[in-house]
Amino acid sequence: MSHRPSCPFVIEGPIKLKISIVDIDRLHHHEELVPGFLSQLAQEIERDGYLKHPVIVDERTLVVLDGTHRVEALKTLGCKRVVVCLIDYEDPRVSLGCWYRTLKGSFSFQELLGSLREELGLEIEFSDDLRPEEVGIPPVALGLTDGKSYARVLYDFEEKCKAWGLVKKVETALRRRGLEIGFEVEEDALRKLVEGSVDAVLMTPRITKRDVVKTALSGRVFPHKTTRHVIPARPLFVNVPLRMLRGDRPLEELDAQLKRMLEARRIVRLPPGRVIEGRRYEEEVFLLE
Repeated sequence: MSHRPSCPFVIEGPIKLKISIVDIDRLHHHEELVPGFLSQLAQEIERDGYLKHPVIVDERTLVVLDGTHRVEALKTLGCKRVVVCLIDYEDPRVSLGCWYRTLKGSFSFQELLGSLREELGLEIEFSDDLRPEEVGIPPVALGLTDGKSYARVLYDFEEKCKAWGLVKKVETALRRRGLEIGFEVEEDALRKLVEGSVDAVLMTPRITKRDVVKTALSGRVFPHKTTRHVIPARPLFVNVPLRMLRGDRPLEELDAQLKRMLEARRIVRLPPGRVIEGRRYEEEVFLLE
């Protein structure tokens, strides 16, 4: 990126949290939207009259890591700018995982695989084991297991975005069969399978930060619930009025105003595990009061 945004307000925490205002059209998404949620969120933001929390963005590439729906909701409300928290995505303390799909329903595992093979033309290879790190390495696009046997779904792909496209097709086919689908991190999904609280697990391709950036900058997106970013800390309640984000004032003026606003606030640092407005934050949070 040739020109990085300015950073008028910086919070020193486990990592630097650089709060700024950027042109909304400069941001790049890496996951698709959920239309129903977008409409609801836009209504909430318009009712509040301000943006509560900044969008988490990679400072080098302006790829959105958390807050895709907030960005698009602001666009529908006529905003040309957005408040972001810029972080160093390459920092090893920012981790990246993926979401497995848990399956519940009345089905025979072998019959289920047979129906997927017939409906989607999948090439399936059976085995006694499948390590999570194998999934997403060509030709293994994804895996399925009922805890007793494993199925490798083989597919012609080079980029993870294409493999995740197959995940979406399989997920859609499973929903048509009436299966209940949940989203869990790798460890929790496999634990629930062992405990018997789910009937099978769809093992999804592991992705890297490079995959995220490359896909976003190419204009493509992964399906919803692909990435799980874990960030050591985040700021909450910047509460920037929408009128600041709708106009055409120079960014320098907006950044100066943002700096004055935030410097007048008291910052409260809370440890991981706090529940705020119904959401549990596993990372540290910095409340701007």
